Amino acid sequence: MEDRNSEINSRYERYYAERVNSKVYPTEFVVRTMLANYPNLEFRKPAPGDQILDIGFGDGRNTAFLCDCGLTVSGIEITEGIVDQTRLRMKKLGHDPDLRVGRNSDICFEGGKFDYILACHCCYYCDDGETLLDNLKEYARVLKKDGFLIASVANKSSYIFNDAKELADGSMVVVTDPYNNRTGYRLHGFTCSEDIEDYFTPLFRNFSFGAADNDYYGISERVFWVVCQKR
Repeated sequence: MEDRNSEINSRYERYYAERVNSKVYPTEFVVRTMLANYPNLEFRKPAPGDQILDIGFGDGRNTAFLCDCGLTVSGIEITEGIVDQTRLRMKKLGHDPDLRVGRNSDICFEGGKFDYILACHCCYYCDDGETLLDNLKEYARVLKKDGFLIASVANKSSYIFNDAKELADGSMVVVTDPYNNRTGYRLHGFTCSEDIEDYFTPLFRNFSFGAADNDYYGISERVFWVVCQKR
């Protein structure tokens, strides 16, 4: 397990290091979910001062946006190198979020701390010996009572699962990754929003769903968006 984790740690640290001097922009679904109103999106919008955890913050593209919204922002990433790079970027932007090393199933914050969790393109990453359910249990642990999860969830028809090997727990071993980061790693995918709701329901309720089907010039990205409330 340690070797597999170390591989993805190293790949992503190099990936973000190459972009350390680049300007970054928030993910569209995050901006729309946080700021816009839609007929099938029902949840209490974050307000200035609310506590939010940005899981897998990467280069900080959404971290800076959350800070700009006046939220009290914390975040986790998988290596100290990524944390240091993004902490420096945030400092240059005048922000001081609480950024720490952690993983989906091992979040280094006390229970019941956060009003919101943002898990943008990350909740479905599964370390060896663990499942998406382990990740969701840890999310629920650090959320306050009635806190909200805002997440993107992988669609099994997306490009990352081309030729992937599906395992009994619903996760899939990535065979081909055009970005060379996730090959050999397990991601959990779904075929429809009903399956997501069934899987998440033991821990969450009050679901709102969206989806995207994008062709980025030959890379077919399909993803679900979900907002739900801790039970």
